[in-house]
Amino acid sequence: MANTANKPMYQKIKEDILRQLKTSLLLPGDRLPTEHQLMEQYQVSRITVSKALGELKSEGVIERYPNRGSFVSRLPETQKQDTDLNQPEDKTGLHGLLPESKTNAYDLLPEIACILPTVTDMFSLAMVNGVLSAFPINEYICHIFQSRNPQIENYLLKRCLETNISGIVLFPQDQPFFSDELLFMNLRKYPLVLLDRHLPRLNTSYVIADNRMAGELCLRHLYELGHRRIAFITTSHRDTFSIHYRLEGIEDTAQKLDMPGDSLRVLEGWDVRKEHRHYQEMLLKLVNEDRVTAFITAENAACTYLYNLCTAMKLDVPGTVSLMTFDTPAAEDRTPDFFTHINQSEFTMGREAGTLLRRRLEQNDINIYRKVITPSLEVRQSTAFAVS
Repeated sequence: MANTANKPMYQKIKEDILRQLKTSLLLPGDRLPTEHQLMEQYQVSRITVSKALGELKSEGVIERYPNRGSFVSRLPETQKQDTDLNQPEDKTGLHGLLPESKTNAYDLLPEIACILPTVTDMFSLAMVNGVLSAFPINEYICHIFQSRNPQIENYLLKRCLETNISGIVLFPQDQPFFSDELLFMNLRKYPLVLLDRHLPRLNTSYVIADNRMAGELCLRHLYELGHRRIAFITTSHRDTFSIHYRLEGIEDTAQKLDMPGDSLRVLEGWDVRKEHRHYQEMLLKLVNEDRVTAFITAENAACTYLYNLCTAMKLDVPGTVSLMTFDTPAAEDRTPDFFTHINQSEFTMGREAGTLLRRRLEQNDINIYRKVITPSLEVRQSTAFAVS
């Protein structure tokens, strides 16, 4: 009997299946146990099972179908006896140098997906690079997808399930409720790590920044500069995850500083696709009538839009109004170093999320991990002392 003590587990699984085929316990057309059943049977990770099934598929022994499973396509060939005698004479001089099959080595690598609302800004790109840093390029194939809206996000999640993607790092759409697809994945204990957002009642691992602390850092900075009338602007709504906690940090800090109840204005649902004239009257009212001297924007796009709007209306930043935001925005005539902002360590968040997913895949670690990254305040030129 061959010594199997030191064989990799994927090889043992593969050989066990081949043995069942040779002894007619499995026949052409039979369905193999699911990946989850094999994981439980052998107490191994999904990657180990996928590698075993991947080799069987590459050898033509089985076929794998999304949402249906793996099926026996043919019985394995009996091992050839005295192989060298049966081979034709090699007259090329290339014997042993040419590949024995047309199988691409990448066919055997596990595939993971990273899904984000956008990959066009520096914040998202830094997170993507963080995720990729956790997966060696010679061991994984990594797919990057841009969701743009909740409908596309749901479609991408469904497609990942259908195409046997091994695991997902998801930066969810900022919305009050999570989708049925996410609920289904959670019930199946699918390898999923959330990035930058935690969805209540969804029991899965996540890596986020401390949004409450970020909100507190924003308000304390402006308060120390003498600003007492401040507006918070977001393209989203206050009941979405990140906005909810950022506002909570801002409002709690305002109470601690004994700021009057009307010292903070919250403006939701700003549409940065609209022409500037749509918001000119509102901005003039905030500055001239409500005496707002500082703005906090929740998103890069909102910060860039508001800065360009102020410039068009001859409102100097920071001479007339101060402006700060989250992440690192860029305007046409300003570098990212101009804007005071919250540094959420997005590369670190991405790397931590990728590391959690890799641990789940390679070690079959089904524990739930919740990691909160401490943000920092980056003071730049867009904020200054309030003009009395």
